[in-house]
Amino acid sequence: MPDPDRVREDFVRLVRQPEPAIDLARAALLIAAESDPNVDVEGELRQLEAWGRELQERLQPGWNNLQKLARLRSFVYEHLGFRGDQRDYYSPRNSLLHEVLRRRRGIPLTMGIVMMELGWRVGMPLEGVGFPGHFLVRLSGEPADLLLDPYLDGRTVHEEDCRRMLQETTGGQVEFGEELVVSVGKLDMIERLLRNLKSAYLRQGDDQGALAAVDRLLLIVPEDANEIRDRGLLLFRLNRWAPALECLTRYLERKPDAADRDTIREHVLTLRYYVANLN
Repeated sequence: MPDPDRVREDFVRLVRQPEPAIDLARAALLIAAESDPNVDVEGELRQLEAWGRELQERLQPGWNNLQKLARLRSFVYEHLGFRGDQRDYYSPRNSLLHEVLRRRRGIPLTMGIVMMELGWRVGMPLEGVGFPGHFLVRLSGEPADLLLDPYLDGRTVHEEDCRRMLQETTGGQVEFGEELVVSVGKLDMIERLLRNLKSAYLRQGDDQGALAAVDRLLLIVPEDANEIRDRGLLLFRLNRWAPALECLTRYLERKPDAADRDTIREHVLTLRYYVANLN
């Protein structure tokens, strides 16, 4: 069973590396290991390596990336049986990579991580695309870039599909633009994974799980005022009043004109009273 402090230290070291050196799968598994002490990070990575070798054996020398893509799709979605989880989409399990590898079910981001990790192992130029509400994967290069939906069998996505997804996820509040389909880095994907996990835990009423996700988010975006606020609110709910007061005070200092400033000020006054009566 991994030591929680060691897991957090390993995560910190990993995300502070230069972008090209970041191991995306390892980062996702370290996130999972903080949530589930039974995660075997090295064992899960060996499984990905084994699948990568098996995929390589199914390719022919000289194949181009479109030919590799066809085999990658059949390997991931037919041979291994990965599917988007439509039954329990918002479960935290869908943001924990070891669970996704075990159940072979996930959400667009974690399915995209599986697809990219296996594609990278056979030399495919795959990139993550931070499309709002639905993570996509890009195959760059020959004969032109393709957008792929890892949640739906890796199928090709066109502009009209993007417009439809935006309508479904934002109710038409966001207009399609090319800036929505730019590629993102590994650190961006790790950040998105943690935000997904935070939201999933909040849906379940698991404040401790959500707090752990926020703590790791703040290692990546330490000046994010909204995450500082959410950390304070979670600490307040967990009766950790002194650190909650510190976070909410910092939030007001950073965003004195925030729309929720009056509510947060009331919380600060309450916390000051609680903290004063601790002494």
